[in-house]
Amino acid sequence: MEQNGRKAVRYLYFAGNLVVRVVGSAIFLLLAWYSFWYTQYMLPGGRELPVDVRDSGSRNLMGLAVAAGIMAGLLLVEKYMDSRRQAVLRRWALAATLLWIAGAGIWWLSSSAHVPVGDQAFIYGGASYFIEGDYGFLDTGAYFAMHPYQLGLTAFCELLFRVAGAYNYRAFQILNIILAVGSVYLGYRVLAEMTRSTAALLAYDILMIGCLPLIFYTPWVYGDIPSIFFALLAEWMLLRYLAEHRKRHLAILALSLALAMLVRKNSLILLVAAGLTVLLHALLHRDRRILITFLLALALSYGSYEAIYKMYEIRSGIEHDDGLPIIAWVTMGMMENYGRYGWYNDYPKELYFRVVEGDKRAMAKYAEQDLEERLRAFGDDREYAELFFKQKLLSQWNEPLYQALYFNAESPEAEGGPARGSLAAGLHGEHYFKALAVCDRWQMIVYAGMLCYFLLAVRKDSNILQHTLAVTMIGGFLFSIIYEAKARYIFPYYVFMFPYAAMGFRLAAGYGAVLVRRCLKGRRAAGTRKDRKAR
Repeated sequence: MEQNGRKAVRYLYFAGNLVVRVVGSAIFLLLAWYSFWYTQYMLPGGRELPVDVRDSGSRNLMGLAVAAGIMAGLLLVEKYMDSRRQAVLRRWALAATLLWIAGAGIWWLSSSAHVPVGDQAFIYGGASYFIEGDYGFLDTGAYFAMHPYQLGLTAFCELLFRVAGAYNYRAFQILNIILAVGSVYLGYRVLAEMTRSTAALLAYDILMIGCLPLIFYTPWVYGDIPSIFFALLAEWMLLRYLAEHRKRHLAILALSLALAMLVRKNSLILLVAAGLTVLLHALLHRDRRILITFLLALALSYGSYEAIYKMYEIRSGIEHDDGLPIIAWVTMGMMENYGRYGWYNDYPKELYFRVVEGDKRAMAKYAEQDLEERLRAFGDDREYAELFFKQKLLSQWNEPLYQALYFNAESPEAEGGPARGSLAAGLHGEHYFKALAVCDRWQMIVYAGMLCYFLLAVRKDSNILQHTLAVTMIGGFLFSIIYEAKARYIFPYYVFMFPYAAMGFRLAAGYGAVLVRRCLKGRRAAGTRKDRKAR
């Protein structure tokens, strides 16, 4: 009986890897294909209107050829350079990459004002008001009453401001640079746990140098970069635990998952992915400790939000509000608005303030009715439904800058913005399309690398915990189908891809090298047979 149970668990584990491989490969085959032929962009300073244009297939083909050539060169380095020199080269390459991210981030931050607006302003402004004892943002109908999940990031920001000073959003931006550098390092460590290949590690360094959205998002006073850092830390701790089985790795794992959730609620997708992979691992290896650790991470994630809600209730005397019904955001994600498929259109706020006048139960019913109407429209017109979801997905996943320059629009020169004619100013003008072209090639190459990873690295008996962030990408893709569309929401997944893409290219190059050797061996054998016949 026990043996049958073990077999069932193994089959379940194999099935889990198979699902990851098939679904991930299908998603990135689609993304790589469209990234090869098309691209989308959004001009800074305008409306959130994605522009879909034909891409250059010849340039993308050249980009893939260059990537393949670089990978071949790195394989030769790995083959003919001794291990000591390889270790030195790896250290210097990583150091150069980290210095580049830090230097470029400092330049980008110091080159102009980068004044936070919109949600960013509510976050750092709310944290500052709370320090001063002003809790107006918690009142009914105010920002945090509608978006209470933002209080996690606000508490994080308030803690920082109690050290750096209220309204000091520059401190958050500097922290972003530090965490961006840390994220690059953690991605390297994740890859180093997967492989000791010098070629793969050097390929990762080269890829990260071209991750311009990570640099452009450093002034963004929001939870994106902190959540990337904590997610990569969680993945590294998972792999370190597998290597050493030490309790400290589990402790850091639980804390990092909880912090990722705290600074960015969308990290719930990471939490779900971690839960699935941890469960399969725990069942196969009878590992109770890692399962208990994940349950602790869940408790910490839930408990930290509840504690923060209660803290602000006590401090302000204002009862916690559950926020706008999530069904309203899903309904908005099914709407078309002036050629924007599923993008933000003020629907939840209009419904809340004008239609139901603050009645959230009525709001949920209205949103459900509108959602049913949209789903019927999709069912009645399949061609329109296909167009809608295709454009919705591509407007998010096929935007190489992920709105990094759109959101970080500069202030006028008189207000501390970049000097006229400077590179920083040009990135919102004549140099914008140059940056877009670089990121366009990079995105296509990274997507191709991810496709190789799902095809070659995910096997039925492969380490499921290694694929946790890859499963997160799958979850993010599926979530982006139904929720509010925004290319910025895809940015964290893009950064997660880099170590996996490097691994994918290394495996593809290895298979390619074997195939070339077999072909050459076959030709030599055929030549030998011909010589024998001639004699």
